[in-house]
Order: sequence, then structure tokens, then C-alpha cells
Amino acid sequence: MARLHLAVILAAAALPSAGTALDGRIVVSAGPARVALTVYRAPYARGEIDRANPRGFAMITETRKVRLPRGRVELRFEGVAEGIVPVSAVIEGLPGGTIEKNRDARLLSPASLVDGTLGREVTITRTDKATGRVTSEEATIVAGPQQGVVLRTASAIEALRCSGLPEKLVYGGIPTGLSSKPVLSVTTDSPSARTVTVRLSYLASGFDWRASYVATQAPDGRSLDLFAWLTLANGNGQAFTEAEVNAVAGRLNRVATPQLQASIARLRLSCFPLGTTTSDLPSHTAPQEEIIVTAQHRLRGAPPPLAMAAPAPPAPPPPPPPEDLGDLKLYRVPERVSVAPHAQKQVALLARENIPFERRYRRAVFAGQRLDGAPTAIVLALRNERAAGLGLALPQGTTALYAQQKESRQLLGLGTLTDRAEGETFRLSAGTSTQVLATQKVVSQREMLLSITNANPFPVLVEIPIGSPGQKIISQDENLPQTDGIATWSRSLAAGEEAQLRYGY
Repeated sequence: MARLHLAVILAAAALPSAGTALDGRIVVSAGPARVALTVYRAPYARGEIDRANPRGFAMITETRKVRLPRGRVELRFEGVAEGIVPVSAVIEGLPGGTIEKNRDARLLSPASLVDGTLGREVTITRTDKATGRVTSEEATIVAGPQQGVVLRTASAIEALRCSGLPEKLVYGGIPTGLSSKPVLSVTTDSPSARTVTVRLSYLASGFDWRASYVATQAPDGRSLDLFAWLTLANGNGQAFTEAEVNAVAGRLNRVATPQLQASIARLRLSCFPLGTTTSDLPSHTAPQEEIIVTAQHRLRGAPPPLAMAAPAPPAPPPPPPPEDLGDLKLYRVPERVSVAPHAQKQVALLARENIPFERRYRRAVFAGQRLDGAPTAIVLALRNERAAGLGLALPQGTTALYAQQKESRQLLGLGTLTDRAEGETFRLSAGTSTQVLATQKVVSQREMLLSITNANPFPVLVEIPIGSPGQKIISQDENLPQTDGIATWSRSLAAGEEAQLRYGY
């Protein structure tokens, strides 16, 4: 059975153009002339972005020009983000101020078309499969969209798509209150007719960002080049074209905020076999349908047909160093960025060369834990200082470490990085070693013996964090300095050497 199509035939006057008044009472702004995004990360975010549901948010500022008539009007801002928090919206530039504001959650969809056309006439067109003959007649929608659509024609009352013939509905226009794009409407009272520049600012959910670090170890094994991408995720159905983008690192105090999700209902048509209404027989469910807009009457703001993707442009230059935003850090993207709906975008965050590092072997242990030849993690320790080629706030993100060989790069390790301030040490994961092993045994109550061995033919530097942050670890043999709040045993081991530490807790 052929796929059902709902064709929307729009008259030229069905939709107002941007900045025009409708009966002197409604003014529509179809989209912003300029937009800025300041994106905040998801709280307690770790690892990759949740692509299906980005859990951060953004502060969106749109600049629009509108023509206002004199008197009280409803100004409709079309194309705001789906995840808009209506109570956060601030409008500047209206000479009459803002009297009230509303978020319209009803978007154009097959189900909303049926719902908005209840009791009104449509045209139903059928095609005879045998002869190809096409017939059309007027009908009135008397029920729907839940569970199906019921039509009244001149000859009978029938359910749509239950005749066995390919059918489609033709609508004379879009019902009042439906929009192809999310809408925020405000009521204002302008003292005179004028063209004004309005700035609309609001919070919206469905955004997130991460840093992705790519490090390439030099062939000499003593330095590396570090490059970082800023990955921006947009979970909304709206595109942000040529946007000014900022990213904020750090944890912002945030409480639960109500948000209004757009209502975009699907239309599903279910029919019982012809000639019976027996409930225990299997029902036929027609496939979901789509809205088809003729080229001559395309919905304002609808995207053009898909074209072949152009080659990716070269990476833009990295942005300037981060700025202080209280205790947070603000990263500015120097070039305007276009972010597609339900997509991710990457822009350069930093690029540094010839950064020295120190190779270490690391194994965290807990007091009272028994270990027998446990492998250690290989990490590259870097000092976040200007003298070492860095010296700037590094936001959390994922890391990938490669080794540069003659004509290729080989992956050494993947890991994560927490927020690191200037002056701190951070580590890049570089794999696991079974040549440097840790063993821990119980000596007596609250006393342990920790051993480390190096089977490599070269000396190594080993770090063993012991216990949890703030836990008291005491050794009669060596001083155990605190690293990130944890007592840490650090030793240099020659090739084939073994070292032991006896400690209490």
C-alpha cells in the first residue's frame, strides 16, 4: 500500500513576512540578524557528551529588527531554541516595554494539522490502483488525530486510509496558532509606528561542550605537541548560523528550572479489516506520514533540498587565553561558527609545541588492599606553567596520546582530564606496563608492606598514591608528601631494582 502523504497548499497571505503586522495586531520576526551563544557544560559531566540528550545549557542572545505599528500588538519571535526556558527571557529595545510573554509549544506536524482542522473542509484525493484514475472530493474532518482520522464526505462517513486505495489530504492553509518554528510571543504597546532593534536573551537547555586533547609525542621521547578541540553540541532542532560562540568552564550553581518542550505529535492511522470491527483480529497500522510542501508555496524558513556536503575547511586559529568570569573561565571562539541542529561542531581551542614531560609509572592503592604483582599505568606528567610552554586554565575533557614515527602516528593511550588551573600538574594516559609491578601485603592490624619492582632495562620513576584524600598514612622509613590531597610514595628505580615501603594507617 502506497505511503500516505499530507500535502499542504498555502496561499500567499497565509503566513506574514518578517516584521509585518497582521490586522494591525500581530507582528512576526522570522529570525535573528545576529546571534551569540554562551555554552555551559553539564554539571558533574564526565567523558563524552550525551549526543541524544546534551545536559548542559546556553545563554542565547539574538538581535532582531522589527517594524512596530502604533498601539498594542503581539510580537512573535519565531525560531527560538526548542529548549528555551520562557521565564528567563529578557527583551530589550521595545519602546513600549513588555506587558506579557508566552511560549507557543504547538509546532506544525501531521497530527497538529489534523487537530487544528477539526470541523473544517479538506480535499481528499484517491488513486485507483488498477486504472491510475485520480479522483478528488471535499470532506470534513470530524474526528482525530488520536487513533485515526474520520472524514465526512457527501456519500458516507469513513476512516482515512481504510478504503484500500492510496489517499492523501490537501489543506487550504495552516490552522491559526501553528508554526513551523518554535515561537516566543510578547505583548507590547508601542507609542508610535517605528522600526526598532530588539535584543532577546534567554536560557535554553539541550547544549553541552567538551575539550578534546590530542597529544603527539616527539621521536626523542622527551617532549610533545598538544592540540585541543572545543566540541560544541546542539540538541535543539534549530540551526545557529554565523553565531558568536563562548564556552564557560567550571561548575555553576544551578537549580531545577521548568522548561517547555515543543509538542510535535506523530499521526498514526489504524484500521480494522474491512467489513468487521471484531476486536480480536489484528489491526493494520499505516506508516507514519510526512508533510510535503510544494515548491511554489514552501513554508517560510523551511530548509532547501539537501546538497552534497562541501569539503571540510581548514581548522581555524585557536582562541585567545581564557578570561576570568568570577571563579569560572570564559573561552572565546575568535571566528563566527555555524552550528547545525542536532549536531556537534568542533573548533580549535589551543595549540602548543615542544612541551616537556616526565614519564611516570603510577598505581593507586588503598590501605588494607592486597595486591600481587599488579600492573602500573604509564602517564606523561606535564607542568601547566609558562616556562613549560603552557600556563593557562585547561578545561576538562578527553585525551588521546600518539607517538610520532617516521611516516605515521601510533596510538599510545586514551584518557580523561579534569579542570586544571595554571601551575598545576596534569597527566596524559600512555598505556599500561606489566614490567613495573606493585605488590601489597598485610603485616599486622593497620600496617601494610608495599613493594614495587622494575623489570625494564632502564630506570623508571614510580608514583604510588596511598589511601583516600585526607586519610592519615604514616611511614617510619620515608616522608610521604601530599599530591591532590593523597599521601604519595615516589621512587626512582634502576633497571631490575625493587623497593619496599612499610606504612600504617
